[in-house]
Amino acid sequence: MTGELIVEHTMSLTLIITALAFAVGIGLFGFWRYLPRNTSTLGLALLRLLAIALLGWCLLLPSLKRVITEVRRPRFIVALDQSASMSMTPSETMKARWAAAQEILKQPWTETLSGSCGLDYVAFAGDLSPRQSLAELQALNPDGKSTLLSQSLTKLIERYRGQPVAGVLLLSEGLDTREVNDEWAADLRPYPIYTVRLEPPNIWKVEPDLHVDALDTPRRVVVGWDTELKANVSGQGTRGRTVDAELYACPGPAGENEKLINTAPVDIPDEGGRRELTFRLTHPATGNFTYTLRLPPIEGETRTNDNIYAVTVQVIDSKNRLLYIEGVPRWESKYLVRVLKALKDITPVCFVRGPGGRFLSYGAAGAASPDLSEQQLLNFKIVVLGDLDTTELSNARAEALIKFVENGGSLMILGGPKAWGAQGLLAGPLSKILPIKATEQLTLQENQVALALTGEGRAHPIFTTEDAAAWSKIPPVLSIFTGGTLSPGATTLVTAEAPGGRQPVLVIQKYGQGKVAAILTDSLWRWQLAPGKINYYQRLWNPLLAWLSPTEIDVNAYQLDLAADADKVYPGDAIDLKARLTTPANVVPKDVVVTCEVQEPDDRNIPFRMTKQDVTTTTGKKYPGYSVSLTPQKPGLHNAVASCEINGQKIISAPLSFFVQPFTPETVPRAANIGVLRTIADASKGRFCEPEEVNKVLSEITIPASEEERVSYLSLWNNIIVLTCLIGLLSLEWLLRKMRNMA
Repeated sequence: MTGELIVEHTMSLTLIITALAFAVGIGLFGFWRYLPRNTSTLGLALLRLLAIALLGWCLLLPSLKRVITEVRRPRFIVALDQSASMSMTPSETMKARWAAAQEILKQPWTETLSGSCGLDYVAFAGDLSPRQSLAELQALNPDGKSTLLSQSLTKLIERYRGQPVAGVLLLSEGLDTREVNDEWAADLRPYPIYTVRLEPPNIWKVEPDLHVDALDTPRRVVVGWDTELKANVSGQGTRGRTVDAELYACPGPAGENEKLINTAPVDIPDEGGRRELTFRLTHPATGNFTYTLRLPPIEGETRTNDNIYAVTVQVIDSKNRLLYIEGVPRWESKYLVRVLKALKDITPVCFVRGPGGRFLSYGAAGAASPDLSEQQLLNFKIVVLGDLDTTELSNARAEALIKFVENGGSLMILGGPKAWGAQGLLAGPLSKILPIKATEQLTLQENQVALALTGEGRAHPIFTTEDAAAWSKIPPVLSIFTGGTLSPGATTLVTAEAPGGRQPVLVIQKYGQGKVAAILTDSLWRWQLAPGKINYYQRLWNPLLAWLSPTEIDVNAYQLDLAADADKVYPGDAIDLKARLTTPANVVPKDVVVTCEVQEPDDRNIPFRMTKQDVTTTTGKKYPGYSVSLTPQKPGLHNAVASCEINGQKIISAPLSFFVQPFTPETVPRAANIGVLRTIADASKGRFCEPEEVNKVLSEITIPASEEERVSYLSLWNNIIVLTCLIGLLSLEWLLRKMRNMA
């Protein structure tokens, strides 16, 4: 530790010295001129000089700067899988995975590593436990009902974010009961993860087995859409036999009216594997439809309760006409027009400014024009404005658009340099309904910035209608408009990691009975050219326009949305259902009772009363929210609907379905997933170890300690001792004067 005396005064040092010298001079002159020259006067003069000196010390604002160098030891984390599958063994003569893991915990590497880093022990199964001691970890039992390995690793990294971590020892069999495939294992992680083989290879007897792991398809579509249903099928012991997967459709719950609509061959190697099947679905009629995939049992298969899986799809009617008005043609308009033309649920009319300022039309324009008159807007449900400034739009058109939104229409601002510029839409009447405000002109920043969904974005139908997992990694954009703030009631769904902090990119809000959305970038079109299998440009616009499309429920004063934290659970697992009640502006309904009715696979309806739990957005606005936690026991497809009554009007949510698997994977005998363990180790630059080499590998890890300087400041004037002495000297001088009857 080192110390240094510093002064922090902001007043000129010359001025301080001059003032102190003046005070000393005046004091000494007073004592010499008006007091007798004796010992008492000398004592009083000394007290005065000490008080002035102490006051000068305070004026300098002195402090002691201390630099403390600390040795900061990194952490090494030991994560033990506590799920029931860890107790499995292929035969009674062989030790279980749990016993193998406990033997590894007793090896000398724990003492070796503890000398250079701190050891933290945690257990995980359905959730991640708090930090424990080694003795507490060894006293646990493998009784977890599920293995959420991917989720637990994510939570572990979040818990130690910002802390120095040397590595992680993962003691698990590599099985995850929630993940559909093993792609998550290849995710990059900030420190090395060491994995261990907890059972010898090729010791499990392979029994014939086929099972459906998951079905993935948009749950809410528009009539006339063609969508894909993807099925993940896995198995083992097939002896090379091929079976036909059968897809059935049924209006309403699965039952006697099921109809076989498609089949697909499933060929899985005898040693085991996974296949993805893709079916094309057409939706010619509205309603709720159940799609069920069945796998015929293969010869010798004894566990057939996992050969079936079902999902419910809501098909809604949408006869929406969309009006798109753009300024000068640009890349954004080029690709958006293509997307609009491909949509079957929307009839687009597009106007783009051409030579001489005239508008060129695309689509079924008919008698439509870009005048945006109040009468013309009655024929449209959605209006998209491109890069137009407030002069091109005009005040009259802006007022017509405001009334259009108030009456239930939807407005999308796909701005650009003109729309978000000094004379842009924020400078005109339309700013009244926009979800973004600006005290100054928005600034265009042109550099590559990363995007991310907000919490509201991850839960919003725009990003959950299709594959929600695909939005965990969003392509970047090359431009954003910064400097805007959210309007009251607006919600940010997508943000950009800009140099000046997070900036909104996709913002939405409800205004009147309509909806307004704004995109604060003019390079979204580059997503259309991004490499990869996922077309993020079309994947965004399809559900975004579906959300903007007013349906019957949108024009009501209230809206009730129902969501779940999972769409697949196992018997005994809890699932949280959450409802959000959207109300008109400045209206907060009181004493609203929200119930959730769950239809079980046997058509039995069970009502649940939901508990009030307000939803707070990133803008600080609160929405009435409600939740209920269920633990379904019956396997099969469950359908839930939330409802409430306000002012005599019954509000009903769209149906939500979740599937309860007929078995718990933790109790199914199966080999450890060594491939996942190897991938986790390789992707994190760790190492996959055999049990006999764990002690050597971990003992040889070099973990250098890091030195960290901590600076502290100790005030040498603003403390009780200095201030007490200053007041004491002044008081003592006054007391002596009074005792001697001095002036």
